[in-house]
Amino acid sequence: MLINFIWTNLSRLIDWTPPHIPDIRLSTESTFRYFLAKLDWFSYKFYEISSGKDFIYLIVAISSLWILSVIGTYMSSLSLLYIVFLCAHTLPVFYERYEKEVDYFANRSNRDLKKLYRKFDSKVLNKIPRGPVKDRKYK
Repeated sequence: MLINFIWTNLSRLIDWTPPHIPDIRLSTESTFRYFLAKLDWFSYKFYEISSGKDFIYLIVAISSLWILSVIGTYMSSLSLLYIVFLCAHTLPVFYERYEKEVDYFANRSNRDLKKLYRKFDSKVLNKIPRGPVKDRKYK
């Protein structure tokens, strides 16, 4: 994905042709039509993200893969899958049983994070000098 992103952005600067990923289309009805439609959608989204048209998702994908690699250095894949399996089966039950407490804690945490961001914004971000804003000239 990163190579495709770099290739697409360099092709704009150096006048290369960007990579072309053809769509997979079937002209006849088949049992795999739904599967291939999903595969086509996935490959299209993969191309959109890796070419830089959806930059936020590119950053999210790269950072999540990096976090998985960091976690993978400390435990095996089988242990990680087991932990994910346990969480997927116990967290919904935990939420159903303690819904009010979890919602209260989540709201309180959300307020604390907003308060922390306002504090960070006032003490750090607002002190960054900004140049004058130039007016745009429309032709």
